[in-house]
Amino acid sequence: MKSSLIDLARKLPNPESYFRGREPEPGFQLPSSILLYWHDYPHERTIISTRYMLILPALPMNYLLNGRNIELRPGLALLVKPYLQRSVPADRDRHDRLIVSFEAEEGQSYLPAEPLMEFTPEAEAIAERLTAAYLAGNTLDALFELVRLLRELSRRQISRNEPPLSSAVKRILGRINQKLTRTLSIKELADEVELSPGHLRRKFREEMGITLGDYLAERRLNAAKRLLEETGDSIGAIAGQCGYDTIYAFCRFFRKHAGMPPSAWRKKCKKRNSGGKVSTGG
Repeated sequence: MKSSLIDLARKLPNPESYFRGREPEPGFQLPSSILLYWHDYPHERTIISTRYMLILPALPMNYLLNGRNIELRPGLALLVKPYLQRSVPADRDRHDRLIVSFEAEEGQSYLPAEPLMEFTPEAEAIAERLTAAYLAGNTLDALFELVRLLRELSRRQISRNEPPLSSAVKRILGRINQKLTRTLSIKELADEVELSPGHLRRKFREEMGITLGDYLAERRLNAAKRLLEETGDSIGAIAGQCGYDTIYAFCRFFRKHAGMPPSAWRKKCKKRNSGGKVSTGG
């Protein structure tokens, strides 16, 4: 045993109890469903994801987050929380970035409160270990490194002096994303948070940078695209999962917003993925 370890061990205090040790904070949960990938192209169409997206840029670029422009550059990191809209304008030649996508319970202490953070040399070293563990297939190691990375980034948050989402808008976002299989009216959502439909529309637009109706449409469209690409479910089944009573209504909606019918989108995804290109936005 190294003398340095012996010296540290000798500093350990005697336990107050030999039957009860230290535990993490109440409610602590590791992140899950981790996914790492590299993108070098823009993504001008708005994306709304149910996952956390940590963006680590290798080159300067702009991100639009809920309609607000964020100037990213090497040395900064951006954490996009679930249900927020994001896009990457095609305003330069390359948009190289590492994207760490994951799921986590809201309120975990390792999650930064601010979206923008300094990407320090210490954070970069952790990110390198995280990527190496992911490439090696060591998922548990990757998850632990992700927590370390988020904790390091949390110490370097950059305040943007933007008010947090109100409880009413947070509840609406949760309701929308839990009830995609149902047709939700704005009146029903307004009743949920005890606001008038007009007040809710104004509040939602002020805080989210998008109208409530457009958000609902974007969320259903993104869900439909994901199901068409990642599952073999029939068009009718996907229509039901996205809150549409008939295939006709769903196909009309999809064609209007995607510019093609659902079957054509599925074929396009199959052709694109057969070329080996990752199709996840970000």
